[in-house]
Amino acid sequence: MPRLDCFLLPHAQCATCPVRKSGVCCALANEHVSELSDIMVHRQYAAGREIVHQEDTSELFAIVLSGTVKLTRVLPDGRQQIVGLLSVSASLGDLYADKSHDTAECVTDVTLCCFPRKRFDAVLKRHPELQHRLLLRAMEDLDDARQWIVALGQKSAEEKVASFLLWLWDKQAYRIVPDPELGDELLIKCPFARREIAEFLGLTLETVSRQFTRLRNAEVIGVLNHRRIEIKDLDALRRLAEQGN
Repeated sequence: MPRLDCFLLPHAQCATCPVRKSGVCCALANEHVSELSDIMVHRQYAAGREIVHQEDTSELFAIVLSGTVKLTRVLPDGRQQIVGLLSVSASLGDLYADKSHDTAECVTDVTLCCFPRKRFDAVLKRHPELQHRLLLRAMEDLDDARQWIVALGQKSAEEKVASFLLWLWDKQAYRIVPDPELGDELLIKCPFARREIAEFLGLTLETVSRQFTRLRNAEVIGVLNHRRIEIKDLDALRRLAEQGN
């Protein structure tokens, strides 16, 4: 069973939901949203908590409302690899598998909009438009996974780190609203520790730190602290990330 920090009761105000226009539920017309709100519950997890463990039986299908979740797969000999990163509006859980393929762990505090898997599937069957939206999202996720396969398999350490920072920038959830007192710097918040970045990119911690230093010395980025990064030259970062494509 997932370890939960807090349960929040379902509500009918889906129109004010932060992912109403970007989650899979955006395919449903307002008059049908109650079919989901009636079976939904919000769950909150603290950073570092496990949502579901690899190979555990799971009835969970959820949409990330806030925060970041990492998916980790463990090999029989104990080695592990981060195989996915989920941010706001991403879907968590497999509708058609009884067991979880990966361990889902909160990188930050996380709020999920959760549905019983079989009851969500029943709503899907009544609404082809929701099925279509879920299929589109699955295809987008597959394309993202293929992009990361290329990055992890073919790119240099510098290209990998640049690609990771560019991914953070392209995900709106990680951008920091400019502070008028600081000017118009392009700031991102990185919820991942250097160790987690290294695990995801298949690099050593030392290599990741070295690449951050190189990017900083080249004035492509500025590291304000371990969690706040300034993008000084976005075009240069894109060139570094894409030169291996």
